[in-house]
Amino acid sequence: MLDAAEAIALARKETGLESFGDDDLLRRLTNTMEGIHRAPLNPEAREGLEKQIVGELAMRLRIEDYIARNPEVLDAKVEGPLLVTGFPRTGTTATVSMLALDKQFRFLRAWEGKSPLPPPQIDTEQDDPRAVAARQAASMMDQSIHLSDPDGPEEDLAMMSGFDVRNYLGMYPMPDDFIEAWIAEDFRPFYAFHSKLLRILHSRRPPRRWLIKAPPHIFRIEEFFAEYPDARVIMTHRNPAQVIASDASFRYYLNSTVGDVSKLPAKETYGPRLLDFWMRGLERALEARKRIGEDRFVDVRNADVISQPIATFERTYAALGMDFTDETRTAIEAYLDHNRQGAHGSHDYTAEEYGLTDAMVRERFAEYCERFGV
Repeated sequence: MLDAAEAIALARKETGLESFGDDDLLRRLTNTMEGIHRAPLNPEAREGLEKQIVGELAMRLRIEDYIARNPEVLDAKVEGPLLVTGFPRTGTTATVSMLALDKQFRFLRAWEGKSPLPPPQIDTEQDDPRAVAARQAASMMDQSIHLSDPDGPEEDLAMMSGFDVRNYLGMYPMPDDFIEAWIAEDFRPFYAFHSKLLRILHSRRPPRRWLIKAPPHIFRIEEFFAEYPDARVIMTHRNPAQVIASDASFRYYLNSTVGDVSKLPAKETYGPRLLDFWMRGLERALEARKRIGEDRFVDVRNADVISQPIATFERTYAALGMDFTDETRTAIEAYLDHNRQGAHGSHDYTAEEYGLTDAMVRERFAEYCERFGV
């Protein structure tokens, strides 16, 4: 099995480059590779993940080399950004997808997040080979579990944090101590790199007001604001009994595609583990809100996005101090018509399958439910 030193050597050999721009990367990569070696992956997934990591390391080398040769790309600062976050399965995808219809925002597409060099150009991006390949891949995906639009906004952590060797929690059944180390890790260096990468991406493809989305940011709100002091945050909310069971179903599905089924954690353990994980993220986020200031946050209930979407976005824009234009309203109405509930199939699950009951979840999240009306 590949170790950290071998992965670095392969990336340097592939690129002919040396500098990762991060003296701590070897430590993090060592921890990551050790976690992967102990994860119950099937042989194909393990080999694929090792190749992926070498590729991400190679891209990190190319990114740092690009900055060294083109330092001017860092001059145009990130505006905002506006971050959409919250528990997974709370409507973050739908919320950010509709916000992305507003042309004042720049958002991250999956194809440019995975392969940011050369930076995309607005006049050629429609036929960019990376975009064309992403559209072909998306046409083969099951949209009932998670909507995926190759030309729409994607989670920045899913796309970017691989270059920082931190992003191996969602799809892969990593050991508990790896997860604990991830929670305890200092992410300020990652957000510094995150900012550099956004500036590369908008250097040839404006605007510079970024729209960012990923649920795990709730663990890192203060670190996010340390890098982006002008940020605003939309937090999405939904009945946690539905959230945790849905996320357990999704994670079990992902783990089953890459895991050694005979060694995966039992299905009924997914719910309690995710219940604890996301509760810890919520506690961090709420404490951060107190210190940063509640005026920097806007709360959006998923039930309102579903039942009264236009009114909800009108209130959200007003709270952000932004104009909700007729053009954006019309684009959102068209999106809603195309993506009405059930249009892409259904995602069926029960809490009991994953070791939970609705009452168990709501009791744990009682204060949250009362505060946010879910």
